[in-house]
Amino acid sequence: MVLIVCPPCQTPLENAAAEANDAELAVARADGGRFLPDPVLCITGTLEDPGTVLYGRNHLQRIRTAGQAENLGLVSRLPADTRCVPIVGGVMVYLPGQRAAP
Repeated sequence: MVLIVCPPCQTPLENAAAEANDAELAVARADGGRFLPDPVLCITGTLEDPGTVLYGRNHLQRIRTAGQAENLGLVSRLPADTRCVPIVGGVMVYLPGQRAAP
């Protein structure tokens, strides 16, 4: 679920959080990252042979508890040295050779 608040309706705190999130995404994209919104699962293998879970372990636990996996995105076959950096609303994925923003 996503909450959208029109800019004139935002509190100063909500506006600052939105600006910070936008700046973080812009920096991450400049470093070659790709933003993926939650819920998403990033793995090195496939569903049949999952390999390593790089991001989304908490989503897997919720699925196991609730028994529902709707709206879950899957990014599979990622190289083992892929970096996944959690940020507000999802994850930045950096493939090998791309640097992650500090």
